[in-house]
Amino acid sequence: MEIRIALDTLGGENAPEAIVEGAIIASRRWENLRILLVGDPNILPALVDKFEGDSKLFDYRKGLKLIEEKESPVEALESKPGASILQAVKAHQQHKVDAVVSAGNTGAQMVASIKQLGLLEGVLRPAIGSYFPTADGKTFLLDVGANTSCRPIHLLQFAAMGAIFREHLEGIERPKIALLANGEESSKGTETTRDAYDLLEIIPDLNFIGNIEGRDIFEGEADVIVCDGFIGNVLLKFAESIPNMLLHCCQQQRTNMKDDPAWLNDLIRSFDYQEFGGVPLLGVNGVSMICHGRSTPKAISNAIGEAIKMVNARVNEKIAERLTTIGHWSAIIKTKALIDRFRRRTSGEKN
Repeated sequence: MEIRIALDTLGGENAPEAIVEGAIIASRRWENLRILLVGDPNILPALVDKFEGDSKLFDYRKGLKLIEEKESPVEALESKPGASILQAVKAHQQHKVDAVVSAGNTGAQMVASIKQLGLLEGVLRPAIGSYFPTADGKTFLLDVGANTSCRPIHLLQFAAMGAIFREHLEGIERPKIALLANGEESSKGTETTRDAYDLLEIIPDLNFIGNIEGRDIFEGEADVIVCDGFIGNVLLKFAESIPNMLLHCCQQQRTNMKDDPAWLNDLIRSFDYQEFGGVPLLGVNGVSMICHGRSTPKAISNAIGEAIKMVNARVNEKIAERLTTIGHWSAIIKTKALIDRFRRRTSGEKN
């Protein structure tokens, strides 16, 4: 089956050269892949030739405006109908492609995806998920930036979407789900996280293992970790700083060694955003992969690969099915009264 990917060639610090080069690397790695390059059609064919790409595998769509990082996503999308990210998402909405990949303004991509593609049935808010390395593999943390403020029901849905993502993309049976808090006890955290804990316990289909603390993230206790987008984004940016810090420390300690030991290379690689390339905006009715603003050709190629896996695994269909199965969400929200009564009965023990 042919997979079609729309690639925003204007987004990112290294655009358009690194974006097009990444597309060409991807076209060589995956068969039955066709890429729609969105940007300036007057220069894109020449870039494909420059990096020795197969011109038969590429199509072009005009999108001459770039939404800068400093711009308001909503205002910019309204004032720039010819923005490359908007045109890429519209191609998806028009069923011309199966997925969108962009290293541009994250907020603009999120707003465009929600407005043009809509949300999956049952989803209240989309979430951005990202991998974090662990002692024996990796964990998937969400939200890492889409929602700075969340209600308990949102965290419950993030947990369900994250579990489906790991189950169907990586074959993890009944992924272990944890809630990020400042203590393992159910009484820890904010009112939102405490209420989310109670909701997660109610749903039998979710393999909820309870709260974990920040120090437990790298231990690999959970396959999916849930938090609001403010905390998640702070964690993500912190994790991105670790490789450079490790290199700096090791260079100071081993000035006479020519090469880094293999274990250090593996550790640094596990934190490297290029290895995964892009992270999914889960919950929208489409596949929208968000890439780092400094994406290299390697990162873009890997992001396209992640998009291909999302399409082939039919993750969105699974999310819609699961959300229908584990809840009529209105019924779940009504259990808040039961939760409050439970709290009142156990408040003495918690205090």
